[in-house]
Amino acid sequence: MTRQFTFALVFSPAELERRYYREGLENIVVTTEQGLRVQLPLRRFVPFITGHGIRGRFLLTLDAHNRFISLQKTNDI
Repeated sequence: MTRQFTFALVFSPAELERRYYREGLENIVVTTEQGLRVQLPLRRFVPFITGHGIRGRFLLTLDAHNRFISLQKTNDI
């Protein structure tokens, strides 16, 4: 059985550079649209980094033990 959560995330290029490259940020904590706080490694978002930073609405899929299955970008915001 899998569980799915949706959330929006916006990181400008400057904020991403400051927090990731300069401060060594490893995890991002998001609040899902379902009201849960979830911590994810920033490396999961690397495929979604563009010249505009990270912008979008995402679908996170976890297994029954809350282990990561997938992260998909569903649309831009």
